[in-house]
Amino acid sequence: MQSVFQRSDMFVRNDDALVSAEVDGELVGLSVEKGVCYGLNAVGTRIWALLETPRSLDDLCAQLTDIFDVEPERCEREVVALLGELRSEGLVTVVPA
Repeated sequence: MQSVFQRSDMFVRNDDALVSAEVDGELVGLSVEKGVCYGLNAVGTRIWALLETPRSLDDLCAQLTDIFDVEPERCEREVVALLGELRSEGLVTVVPA
């Protein structure tokens, strides 16, 4: 699958950009700077938690396919989409390997 990210790129969450809390297994976050609220479902919340330490796309997908019943190709496609959204909002940073 082609994506804007390299499989070895490291993703780092930007904790300074978001004040967040987990409510009923889902993340609710507020960007004080932008005045925008964000919400992540249970899977997105798990990805956010995994990004507490820098991880590659390969590592994220390996972790998620172990946790959830999802095919690797679908996992990668959906993780790339979420990471793209988080990056465009300034919530994660991509560091080339």
